[in-house]
Amino acid sequence: MRYLLTIILLLSSALGQAELAYKCGFASIPHAETHVTRSGDRDIPQFDESLLDESIVSPAGHFRVHFTRTGENAVANEGMSGTPNYVLEAALAADSAYTVLVSNLGFLPPLPDNGIDGDELDVYIRDWNGTFYGMTYFGNSAPSMTYLVIDNDYTESSYATSGLAALRVTIAHEFFHMVQLRYAYPFEPVSSNAYWYEISSTWMEEKCYPEVDDYHAYVADNFRQSSFPNLNDDRYGFAFSYGHGLFGQILDLEYGQSGGKHIMLDIWEELSGREATDNLDQVLSSPAWGSSLTQALGMYALYNVFTGSRSVTNEYYPDALDLPEVSMHEYELPEIFPDTMGVVLQPFEIAYKKFSIPTYSDFHIRSSDMGSKQIAYLTYHGFEDGSSLKSALGDYWVAFTNVSSQDYIVLPMHNGDRDDGAAFALIFRGSTLPLENVIQILWPNPSIPRLVQPKLSYMIAEPGWVELKIFNLLGQLVYSEHQERSEGLKVVELQVPASSPAGLYFVQIVTDNAVMTRKFSVLR
Repeated sequence: MRYLLTIILLLSSALGQAELAYKCGFASIPHAETHVTRSGDRDIPQFDESLLDESIVSPAGHFRVHFTRTGENAVANEGMSGTPNYVLEAALAADSAYTVLVSNLGFLPPLPDNGIDGDELDVYIRDWNGTFYGMTYFGNSAPSMTYLVIDNDYTESSYATSGLAALRVTIAHEFFHMVQLRYAYPFEPVSSNAYWYEISSTWMEEKCYPEVDDYHAYVADNFRQSSFPNLNDDRYGFAFSYGHGLFGQILDLEYGQSGGKHIMLDIWEELSGREATDNLDQVLSSPAWGSSLTQALGMYALYNVFTGSRSVTNEYYPDALDLPEVSMHEYELPEIFPDTMGVVLQPFEIAYKKFSIPTYSDFHIRSSDMGSKQIAYLTYHGFEDGSSLKSALGDYWVAFTNVSSQDYIVLPMHNGDRDDGAAFALIFRGSTLPLENVIQILWPNPSIPRLVQPKLSYMIAEPGWVELKIFNLLGQLVYSEHQERSEGLKVVELQVPASSPAGLYFVQIVTDNAVMTRKFSVLR
């Protein structure tokens, strides 16, 4: 019988999704710090690992998978090799997760367990009977020995995904929990970090198996809330963290690698002893990434707009079309200008405001009094031609012309301050107001040109010739173009050479009466 200083952690049920199984038991506050046997754990169904009378070593040699062919914990006795296919698939999935996280992304492997049940990392297969997808067990300090326990078939209706697909994403999820214990003891000294452990592990599912969308069920639970749950929201337990696995995708898609290190590795290497959101902000604000948590969450809010029927081909989440649609607070733009709408964002709030358009077709929108920790992206969708645009909302006017009453405007808004609320105004004016020359947003920033070119949103006040230039940090011209443009909002794709070295660059927009400059970073 294996003995470990274990901590069993249970999730509250997902709001509105009580029928779903708990993704894992790795969350909340440790409740016990005594030596216990697995069969002595009182908070989960009783289990004695000695009932598992067979085991195999994974092909890469990293794991030993324990199983039985008899009793309630039995796996289906199928397989030409003499070993059940389910067991072989578990071993392959574990090796694959190890390759992605350790070999490819550079994370430290889990600690060995001093030869308990063999020298390899242990995976035990039991019948969770639809209660959990899996469980990671660990000790009372970091780094800690770990082992994991997964279900024997995933056939119960409480699993959003069944069979081998559920097996694979569960192992990917739980293996990241095992690795996390090399970096930080969960929830000490900060008890509120459980959500970050779950966000990270749910992201790992998508990283390893993008074709399996088990987490979509939990995204749907987040998206249907009238008040979108905060990243660190624990009002309903930590089940919302599974849905926030999309934020892990934002970090991967928008930041990826810098200086040979993946953003997720950098975050985990710096986590110990910090509150998770403080750590995220410090890492993202470092010279390696040149961003902030506010900017990352702003992109998260923006990406969440373009899902389901609102998805845009080859933009935002790779599986955006298959994701559910986020709930929005609906309003109607004013019939008579000028008009002002007050907006209040609670600490760390993300809000989605959808504006239908009345009979007129030309108007302007701007905001006022937004601080450095508040971000609102103005998005527009044209039903007739399927067009869409994105612009940062600020104290400058954004013009809309020739819009239809069938179209709509969405503002995904975020307050990145965890302590203080934010109040500002949305101001609506008629189209007779003069336009401004201003660069509004450049995204993604940092960018990897060989994968995707950055885009630029800018406004010009008068029609005429516009020159766009890109310079490196030495002032050398990298790219230029000269085009005649009409007045108003423009969205262009920059043409940064794919071979451009990593570093800081500047884009410059030159018109007859204005010079506008914005810096951005290139990664390799």
